Amino acid sequence: MKYLVTGSHGKLGAELCPLIPCVTPTHAEMDILNPDAVERFVSREDINAVVHLAAITSRAAAEKDKLQSYRVNVQGTRTIATVAARHQKKVIYISTEIVFPGSEGNYREDDTPSPKDWYGFTKLAGEFEVQTATDDHLIIRTTFRPKTWEFPTAFTNVVTVGDYVDIIAKEIALCLTINPVGIIHIGTPKKTFFELAKRRKPDIQEELFPDNTFLRRDLNIEKWEMLKKESGSHM
Repeated sequence: MKYLVTGSHGKLGAELCPLIPCVTPTHAEMDILNPDAVERFVSREDINAVVHLAAITSRAAAEKDKLQSYRVNVQGTRTIATVAARHQKKVIYISTEIVFPGSEGNYREDDTPSPKDWYGFTKLAGEFEVQTATDDHLIIRTTFRPKTWEFPTAFTNVVTVGDYVDIIAKEIALCLTINPVGIIHIGTPKKTFFELAKRRKPDIQEELFPDNTFLRRDLNIEKWEMLKKESGSHM
């Protein structure tokens, strides 16, 4: 398999692309809002599937410019998915835990999403675009942090199955090898932000999320763990 990777020069793309055979156009070479540019790359005979990473991922930036984030995260995804479907190429779409509100936790693949902000809405709408365009798709919901914890504190009352970007990239690369379809939640065992931060910054200080709110952003990853077990892969 050779993959066309959109957004390959972002944090996740920089970690994922060395792990898989791929083509990595720059934004100048392939703007996902330009159907002709997308067509040129997706139609290449050496491309078997598209890994769609390109997005406005900052929640603040998405909120500040709703129109542009809608164009990129929804219309851009529509372009990628429809062109890929026309050329019978699988679409792997990287989504987020933010499609869920963070109130209950342990969210399963078939739970009903309910995003609380504009970024989450655009990513969920991107999921719908992929599902509408083609049955040959994989939607990966996940989340990741930079390789180093950049803050002096970390929340003890926010729970996640996210991990550092280099760890999540390896999980995604393994998932591409297993090659499932549908929706899957990828992460590592549940932990607080503080527990995650302490792994790479031992002197991290504890902090409480504002108003002492307990956020349960953790996705249920039982399906992913089962797939890895069935494939004989252990990470």
